[in-house]
Amino acid sequence: GKNNTVQFVQPNSSSVALNRVTGASGSQIMGTLKANGQVFILNPNGVLFGKNARVDVGGLVASTKNISTTDFMKGQYTLSGSGNPGAQVVNQGSLTTSKGGYIVLAGERVSNSGTVTTPSGKTILAAGKTVTLQLDNGGLTSVSVNGSVVNALVENQGLISATNGQVYLTAKGQDMLLNTVVNNSGTVEAKGLANRGGEIVLNGGDSGVVSQSGHLLADSQTGQGGKITLEGQNIHLAGGSLTTATGKTGGGEVYVGGGWQGQDSHIKNASKVVMDKAATVDVSATENGNGGTAVLWSDDYTNFRGTVLAKGGAKSGDGGRVETSSHRNLQASGAVDASARAGHGGEWLLDPTDVTIVGAGADTGIDSATADGTDIFTPTASGGQILNSSIVNQLNAGTSVTVKTSGTDTDGETGNITVNANIIKTAGTDAKLTLLADNNISTGDNVSIGATTGKLNLDLLAGNTTNNASISLGKFINISLNGGDLLADAGNSASGVSLTFMNNGKIKGGNVTLNLSRGLGGYAYNVNADNDLTINGSVTGSTGWGAVLGFTAGGKLAMNSPGSISLQANDSGNGGGRVLISGDKGVTLNAAAGTVTLSAAKAATNGVNITSGNGAVSITNMVQDGSNGMTLTNANISSKDGIVLNGTTFWGQAVVMSGVNLTTGGDVDITGLAKNLTTGGLGAASSSGVQLSGSNISSTGGNITLTGTAGTDVSHPSISSLQVSNSTLTTNNALTLNGTTETTTGVKVTGSTLSAATLNVNGVARVQGTGFSLATSQLLGGLADLTNVSLSSAGSAAGAQNVLDNSIVNDANRDTLLA
Repeated sequence: GKNNTVQFVQPNSSSVALNRVTGASGSQIMGTLKANGQVFILNPNGVLFGKNARVDVGGLVASTKNISTTDFMKGQYTLSGSGNPGAQVVNQGSLTTSKGGYIVLAGERVSNSGTVTTPSGKTILAAGKTVTLQLDNGGLTSVSVNGSVVNALVENQGLISATNGQVYLTAKGQDMLLNTVVNNSGTVEAKGLANRGGEIVLNGGDSGVVSQSGHLLADSQTGQGGKITLEGQNIHLAGGSLTTATGKTGGGEVYVGGGWQGQDSHIKNASKVVMDKAATVDVSATENGNGGTAVLWSDDYTNFRGTVLAKGGAKSGDGGRVETSSHRNLQASGAVDASARAGHGGEWLLDPTDVTIVGAGADTGIDSATADGTDIFTPTASGGQILNSSIVNQLNAGTSVTVKTSGTDTDGETGNITVNANIIKTAGTDAKLTLLADNNISTGDNVSIGATTGKLNLDLLAGNTTNNASISLGKFINISLNGGDLLADAGNSASGVSLTFMNNGKIKGGNVTLNLSRGLGGYAYNVNADNDLTINGSVTGSTGWGAVLGFTAGGKLAMNSPGSISLQANDSGNGGGRVLISGDKGVTLNAAAGTVTLSAAKAATNGVNITSGNGAVSITNMVQDGSNGMTLTNANISSKDGIVLNGTTFWGQAVVMSGVNLTTGGDVDITGLAKNLTTGGLGAASSSGVQLSGSNISSTGGNITLTGTAGTDVSHPSISSLQVSNSTLTTNNALTLNGTTETTTGVKVTGSTLSAATLNVNGVARVQGTGFSLATSQLLGGLADLTNVSLSSAGSAAGAQNVLDNSIVNDANRDTLLA
């Protein structure tokens, strides 16, 4: 009765008193129950602790299930069997244990609207077919709930407190569909007073809904936050709910629907998870230490609209880790804060199958709130969608954001990421955005990604598990990172990826690295780096109508292609385009097994410009088919420290330059080699080394050396190994022309002007033909009187000829040449 007291006097705290109640009525405890040991109350008709009930024991089990006498005497505590229809275990009063004690309320339906207190102990509310307890020295070491029952329900509307302890609310329902099996609308505390907070588990089994609309608190004011886990088929974090595992020395852990990326085998993955707009999860460090880990995961559908906090400590520590993901459909419009006032920002991972980053508006399919009566577990958009403002807010807070797609699904989704809205970081310190796609990455037209405050580092990683993936940037894409670095690469080193600009795109970053085994290409695009620009992969591009195709670097610029490099400024009839390549500390273009083509349709447009303010320019290639190795047309190349052009081919022309202007303060070294790639000998009969026409080469402080080697023969008399026509070569130092052929001309100069301190011409015709030929040309500067001129055909076959016309040899210099 209300004013009565029952006290069990037991030998010690390990003693267990079994009270098996028979009859047709449920047990009603309205007064006070005390025990220095453990008390079991088993009644198949139900157990009620009334509002005025006061229980103070070492341990308590109240259940509608039964236990066999044999098992009980053996210390095997398995509760089984079904209570009578409608039987429940209900607490409306105050249940308390001594330190380290336990309270177990078990049946088909269990509810608490009173208070349950188990300091440093365990509180279990369980609904299932069997409940097995492991007891040791007066304490509960473990509990397992197995088997499902119809209409299972565990609910808490009151207060459950297990300071430094654990709380488990577990229900295993059968065919529950969207009915609630675990419901917390009250407060569950497992706060920590020592090293870390306690543990709270809400487990709804394989069927039904786990609903959290109250407070789940595993905080610690002295140590690290504790751990909270919500498991079940469908999980709902309702508006106004608070789920926290904060800690003075570090954040704790909250797992809703699964572990990190759904890979924790100890946590059952949910089918669907919904977090309402006003729901909060907090795993922050409050004073020192790093933020903790918070995960929302589902196999089918996650709708994230709430707030997740994983902040670093106010005095020290970095931000924590947050994941809001689904294996299939993710809708994310919520807020994440993994910032750190005294450290580095944390990480936010979003990981669906396919996903589109969208802007605000009615057409996004993302609801900010759920209407009354709506099935909250039915997706409001057909595919995964993330609101761009959610990403921007976290970048502004210094939190790194990773959007990752995984695998394929039955709806035909293959792991693509699509960006259809702007992502512009406008505040805060440096942050990083990573787009990691299992398959392809693409953007819409007129999309901007970048930063105006602080650096934004951007990784575009496609083909994480698939081959031949692509990164496709829409028309007028603008990526401007405010000094942040850009990496475009394959997500997996074994896969290949390409990057394509659809039209008039722009990239600007600090260091820009494009590792593209399937190549870079597009129309009128620009890639600019404040520091180094590195492109590993074949490079193609074209432009016209006055547009620019550009590559610039404040540091070194390097294009390393396993195939070809082809950049062309075309003439559309309304004016040609321009190709601009600039690296302040050097420019290197290397096509290891392909051609280099840099061409402009019109010389007057200054169509191709390559510059290096404080470094050298180097262009090299090797091609194994009939293509020309290197073709430069209407191009301007200037550098401070030198220019190196090195072309190698088998069948075609190794280096072909027309309308080219080279200017440098260092050496100019142009080498064209046509060789047999099998034997290493000279190449095919129609090949040539270097062809220079209508061009100008000038070095103010270095030497100029042109070397051509090829396998020309008498059937191709117009082809020379080194041929200079209608060009001007000027240097204050040495000018050297080297050419080796089989049967035509080694070095051939016509209609050109040569000005240098010294001139060395070495022309070799190995079988027959002409070693060197200089005609209709001018020798200026220190060459005018032939005093500093050396002409040689050493190595040529007997009978080989040399040609010097009267533009070179005249009455004024003949004696000098013959001396």
